[in-house]
Amino acid sequence: MEIQNTQKMKFTKTETEYNMKSIRFLLLTITTMFIIIAGLMIVLGFSVYSHYHTFSFFYESAKTGRFFTPSILSIIMGMFLLIVTLFGFFGSLKQSTCLVNLYAFILALMLIGKLVVVILAFTLDTQSLRNYIYVPVTKYAADPEIAMEIDRLQVCLNCCGSNSYLDYVGMEFSSNQTTVVVSTHVNGDQVVVKVPETCCITRGDEFCTTMRANSCKAALVNLFVQNSSVIGVLGVSVMFIQLLGVIFAILLARCIRKMKSEKTLQTWKIKEQMILARQENEQSTHRTEDNIGDSVYIAHHECSTA
Repeated sequence: MEIQNTQKMKFTKTETEYNMKSIRFLLLTITTMFIIIAGLMIVLGFSVYSHYHTFSFFYESAKTGRFFTPSILSIIMGMFLLIVTLFGFFGSLKQSTCLVNLYAFILALMLIGKLVVVILAFTLDTQSLRNYIYVPVTKYAADPEIAMEIDRLQVCLNCCGSNSYLDYVGMEFSSNQTTVVVSTHVNGDQVVVKVPETCCITRGDEFCTTMRANSCKAALVNLFVQNSSVIGVLGVSVMFIQLLGVIFAILLARCIRKMKSEKTLQTWKIKEQMILARQENEQSTHRTEDNIGDSVYIAHHECSTA
C-alpha cells in the first residue's frame, strides 16, 4: 500500500512539472511577442510623429501642451508594454509566483485600458474633433511663419484654405508671396480670387486650371481618424494576445504554487520518515541495552587436582 501511494505521488509531481514547463514555454513565447510588438509600436509611433508632427500646430489643444496624437499614444503604450513584459519574462525564468501574478494583473489593467482606447478610436466624433482644429488663414499674409506652415499643410494634404479656397477672398498678399488667380462662380456671379501658389496643382497662362479643392480642416480630421482607425485595429489584435498572456500567466502561477506545495510536502514527509527512523533506531538500541543488563554471567567451575 505504501509503495502504491509513493508511485501515485511521483506521477502527480511529474505531471505538474510537465504542465508547468509547457505553460512557461507558451508564456515566454507570448512575452517575446509582446517585446516585438512593443518595439514595433515605438518605432511606428516615432516614424508617424516625425512625419506629421508639424501638423500639431493646427490643433488648439497642442498650444496648451495637452495634445495627444495616435502616434504619441502608440509610443507611450509601447514603452509601458515593454516594461510590463519584463515582469512576465523574469517571473517565468525565476519561477516567481509574485512576479507572474503581478504580470497578469498589470496585463489585465492594460487590457481594460486598451479596450477603452479601441472603443474611443472607433466611435470618434469628427464634428467634435473639428472644433479642436484651427487653421489661421486670416494671418497668412501677415505672418511668414504661419504662411510657411499653411503652405506645407496644403501641399502635403492636398488641400486649400481652412474650409475652402474662398477663405482667401479679399486677402492682400505681400510682394514676397507667390500667388495665382482663380476664376470661379459664386451665386451666379463670376469672381476672381487670388490664392497662394500652393493651392494650385496646374496653372495656365493667366489662371489656375486645377485647384486643390479639399478643405484643410477636413483633411486634418481625416488624417486623425485614419491614424485612430489603425491604432484601433492594432489594438484589437494586441488585445487578443494580451488575453492569452493573462490566461497563461494565471495558469503558470497556479502550477508554480502547486509544484512548490508538492515539494514542501515531499520534504516534510522525508523529514518525518527520518525522525521516525531515528526514533525506531533509538528504541532498538535501548532494547538491546536492556537485554544486556538483564542477562546473568555464570563463570565456569575451576577444577583442582590434589
